Amino acid sequence: MAKPKAKLETLQDKEILTSELAAIVGKTPQWIRQLTRDKVLNQVSRGKYNLGEAVQAYCEHVSGGKEEEQKPRLIDFKTRYEKTKAEKAELELERIKGNLHAAADVEWLLSDMILTIKTRLLGVPSRVSTECENESADVVESVVRREIETALSAMAKYTPDQIGGDVSHGGPEDS
Repeated sequence: MAKPKAKLETLQDKEILTSELAAIVGKTPQWIRQLTRDKVLNQVSRGKYNLGEAVQAYCEHVSGGKEEEQKPRLIDFKTRYEKTKAEKAELELERIKGNLHAAADVEWLLSDMILTIKTRLLGVPSRVSTECENESADVVESVVRREIETALSAMAKYTPDQIGGDVSHGGPEDS
C-alpha cells in the first residue's frame, strides 16, 4: 500500500526568519524589527514571519498604508507634493519667460500709472487757465482735450517690461 503524501507547504504559508524577510524586501533585519514594533509586520513566533502575510503587509506599508476613509495615505501626500512641485516649476518658467509677474510688481506699476495720470489730470486746470484766458469755448475745449490726451498718452506708454521693479522706473525696491 502507498504512503499518503505529506501535505506540501505552499510558498505563501512558509515561515521565514527576520534575516530572510529582510533579504527579500531589501532592508536590514533592524528595519524589519522596527516595522514589527510599529505593528506593520506580525510575527508568528519569535523572529519568524509568515512569508505571504509579511510581504503583503510590507507592500501595503510602502504604498502608504491601508486606504481608509478618514486617514490620508503617505502615497497621497507624495503625489500632492510632486504635483505642487510641478506647478511651481511651470509658474517659475512662465515668470522667466516674462509671461507671469509677481502681484506686488503689478500693483506697483498700476499704482505708479494711476498716480501719474492723476497728477497730469489735476494739472490740466492750471495749465488751461493761463493758456485760455479770454479765449472762445472752442479754443478752451481743444486745449482741454489736448491736455487730457497728453495725460492719457503717458498711460499708453506703460509696458509689461516695466513690471518687475526696474530701478530706473522707481520700482518697489526703491521704497
